Amino acid sequence: MPDLTETTGPVVGVDVGGTKTQLRALVDGTVLDRVVPSEVWREGAIFDHAANFDRLARLVLDTVGTAPEVTIVGAHGIDSTRQRLQATALLAERMSGHVEVVNDAVLLAPAMGLEAAVCVIAGTGSVIVGFDGEGEPVTADGYGWLIADDASAPGIARRAAVALLRAVDRDGAAAMADPLAARFLDAFGAVDHVDLALRFQAEASEAAWGGFAPQVFAADAEGSPLAHEVVAASAAHLADAVVAVRGRGARGADVIAAGGVMTAQPVLADLLRTELQRRDGALRLHVLDEPPVVGALALAVARRDSLSPRKVLS
Repeated sequence: MPDLTETTGPVVGVDVGGTKTQLRALVDGTVLDRVVPSEVWREGAIFDHAANFDRLARLVLDTVGTAPEVTIVGAHGIDSTRQRLQATALLAERMSGHVEVVNDAVLLAPAMGLEAAVCVIAGTGSVIVGFDGEGEPVTADGYGWLIADDASAPGIARRAAVALLRAVDRDGAAAMADPLAARFLDAFGAVDHVDLALRFQAEASEAAWGGFAPQVFAADAEGSPLAHEVVAASAAHLADAVVAVRGRGARGADVIAAGGVMTAQPVLADLLRTELQRRDGALRLHVLDEPPVVGALALAVARRDSLSPRKVLS
């Protein structure tokens, strides 16, 4: 592991999630932590406004007090090589020292101390990221809560709404006896399934739909067949995506699962483990037990050491 005790200029790791941003910095041998809502500096998506990068640079500088030697940012919404290079260039224009911006899934393997792994994030968004032999990302999903990210919080809510409405199509009013239906009606103030469909779409937002996801898991715990079908389908979706990125060249049999939905809902991790084993018995699932920002700082320290090798005195 990188040496976190050497004293040089500040070294900073940043984890930018959909809802919060966590910074961890090594300054004069001391580790500093700071967590802020992402909306403090980010307006809309990260590329929507150039000023987002001004505010992110200021947030880093305000945290450490002086120009960092190395800054590594893992960000939700950096889903291609083009976006990675663009974000790195924009932030580097505003900060001195070495700067890199990567997808937030890149942080998981170093946070767990693993060399190669396929990273699965299920939280505000959902994305699967592996890396090929040249270190280039190989990804699946991550296209956004409205049309994809099927195992994200809003994606699970969307899948649950569709499952309930399709059940009504099949079985009529009897489907509304499922525990999931009562939770939906209460959460959206609806009087029946038709009203629910209207209200659910009228309130379409990442926050509104995502906020309902815990209710799906609660209904599953109450014995709802529909809710269990939704959770199981989400786990199967993630397992299929892991197999897909490995088929396209992603290295490693270790799979690291993270994100607010994954860590808060053990049933999803358990089902994912079962689905992975069903597809390939060599796959090993690890649920992240450190905050991803640990990986950001580890990458930053490793980059510092690679750029400025220290001589070992005998």
